[in-house]
Amino acid sequence: MEMNPTKLKATLHKTSSRICGVYTARSKTSRTEKLLLVISCLITSLILAILLFLALLFPFKYGFGVSIATTVAFWLCITIAMWFSQRVRCFGTLFLMSIGLKQGRNLLITAGTTVVIFLNIQNILKNLRGLAKGLLCTVEEKLVAINLPPLKNYIQMLTWVARQLKKGLSDYLTLGNYYTDYSFIPTVHSQNFKNKLAEAERALNETAESVLAVTDTVSSVGKKVSPVLGVVVLVILTALYLWRFRSDPKHNNIFITRKFIKYDEKQRLQGKPSVLPLSKKEAKRYVMVPSTGFIKKEAKAMLKFSIPIITHSLAWLFFVGVDALLYWIIITLKKRLEELEPLHVPVALEMEKCLPQPELWLYESLTPLSAILGSLVLLVMVSSKMDQMRLLVSEQFFSDHAEERIDTLHKKILNKRSKCKVPTAKTTLKSFATQVGFLSFCAFYLSKI
Repeated sequence: MEMNPTKLKATLHKTSSRICGVYTARSKTSRTEKLLLVISCLITSLILAILLFLALLFPFKYGFGVSIATTVAFWLCITIAMWFSQRVRCFGTLFLMSIGLKQGRNLLITAGTTVVIFLNIQNILKNLRGLAKGLLCTVEEKLVAINLPPLKNYIQMLTWVARQLKKGLSDYLTLGNYYTDYSFIPTVHSQNFKNKLAEAERALNETAESVLAVTDTVSSVGKKVSPVLGVVVLVILTALYLWRFRSDPKHNNIFITRKFIKYDEKQRLQGKPSVLPLSKKEAKRYVMVPSTGFIKKEAKAMLKFSIPIITHSLAWLFFVGVDALLYWIIITLKKRLEELEPLHVPVALEMEKCLPQPELWLYESLTPLSAILGSLVLLVMVSSKMDQMRLLVSEQFFSDHAEERIDTLHKKILNKRSKCKVPTAKTTLKSFATQVGFLSFCAFYLSKI
């Protein structure tokens, strides 16, 4: 039997609303509500447990068995805590949502920086070290060739003299046989230069090893400390937001929610002053929740949210570009050296072992960086709406504090209006006509809720 799409949509909406109501309520009455609460707590805690499992398995590099055991224990403990405490459920939900805000952005930026340090910067240092060692090897292999050409002319001159001497003795003296085979073995004494080469190579090895050791330490510490520090900061800021929401009704109280519209309508029906519709100036100051469009304030918030992402992305691209450029330079230099004709010197130069063998880790770094940048772009798109979602969730869990915040915002708007000048008859009539139209819209909007 096929179900009507309208009925299916209504059933899903009713079920989700009931699950949300059970999850945000303080007490459980029926067995069905208890079962729904258990399922919702298991799902929420499972998401948190999966994040813990991934953190233990990759950044901290614990064994699979240890990670599974720790994750299962954490999952059971969080599920039990959520079952008994409404605050824990609210905190867990806000914690997951806060990952999409500034803390999640900072964690992703830290992860991207760690990838660049661990892969690209280390590869740059290794290629520079190989290039420097190749240059030292080339100089050392060509040491004899560098010193020998000035002596070549003298050797040829002595050989010519020997041949002429042998010819002259053979022509004018016939008393015996003369053996004039001269063999010249040139020897170049450049011990001081060799000592300097050895010293330069030793200094190069020590510097490269120290720099690589520092980068290894920084990257390993960063991969382990940054997730822990980010999670700690995230927990503190989430707890701070929850505490401010429950204790300070004036904190970030600029949102006009559905509950606020119902409250203002109730005030109007009771003959008390109402604040809706808002004036143009007030509409720029206060935000309707939920809203699909982006207002000017939200666009500025998105731009402000994106500034650290842009700066870090440029730094990442710079180091990736330097890594690729250095690899291209070494490969080109190696190719040109291989194409050169051998030098005409009376020694055999082993140039093959002096040519550097560069490495390119571009693909290893671009894959995680692309995933990180994609996640950051998604966070930028939804960053302006996350505050609204967090407010709606907090209102569902703490309805009494939400009513207090609504009452505070309502009085705040009325107080600011009372400080303005008394309007003229024309503006009063215009405001009355606008209010009548808005009230009819509110009646239609509330009937659909």
